[in-house]
Amino acid sequence: MIKYDPPKIICEICGSKNIYKFHESENGAQIFKCRECKTQFMNPQYSEDHLNHYYSTYIRDESFKEDNLIEAQSYCLSIVESQVPDKGNLLELGSGNGYLLDIAKLNGWKPFGHEIDCISAGKLSERLGLEILCGDFLTLEIDKTFDAVIMLHVLEHLKDPVEHLNKISGLLNKGGVLFIALPNIESRSGLVKLGLEKLKIKKKNIAAYYDTEHHLWYYTPATIRKLLEKNFDVITVYSGDRFNPVRGKLNTIIEEKIFSKLLWHSSMGILAVKK
Repeated sequence: MIKYDPPKIICEICGSKNIYKFHESENGAQIFKCRECKTQFMNPQYSEDHLNHYYSTYIRDESFKEDNLIEAQSYCLSIVESQVPDKGNLLELGSGNGYLLDIAKLNGWKPFGHEIDCISAGKLSERLGLEILCGDFLTLEIDKTFDAVIMLHVLEHLKDPVEHLNKISGLLNKGGVLFIALPNIESRSGLVKLGLEKLKIKKKNIAAYYDTEHHLWYYTPATIRKLLEKNFDVITVYSGDRFNPVRGKLNTIIEEKIFSKLLWHSSMGILAVKK
């Protein structure tokens, strides 16, 4: 089995050839950065065969208590509902244990899920009594449109994030909402660890916070905004529970360009509306 694809020679987010090796993890994964859009990514990236094998044996981290997970996913759904007063079709990519779909159903949505693995999708569908799509999302023929799409810690795993976002945009109704949660590679802890590693002070678990065993792309508040702006109007990018949909332009600049590097957590949320 071939572990890696051929190395990328351009940034697939913006098309620039101006990419360079930025860091290297302890397991040998090469992390590149684009000088134009500043996006970071593994290069070369894992092959489809390697990823399929990895996820077929992947055991989910259950250390996060169920009640906390349900509370966190309820909060994410509440953010979506603050922008979509009329609950219609909702799609969650990467449905996992189905907590969010179950909550959405109780809240009056018509929820649908998606999992790559059809066996997992079938089990989840039977348990929840909901339709769970399965297989390669990019090649699926989906005969529905949606008022909301949610991706909780999914985008960083995808080999082709641009194509996924293009398809999601096509599936959303006019004014439909996209909510994404994902890691912030320039969180306060990430920047401190990176600095210590570059100075050769930190010599163990190098770049462990990149999660290079399965994360392929590494975003910041600025780079995720740039990625989305082709198809979406970004309402806000926020850290932790600091959601504020009516934040002014000056406050947005201060939050995303300054505070994001000083105060933000290792995870961030993004709320956007289809153009």
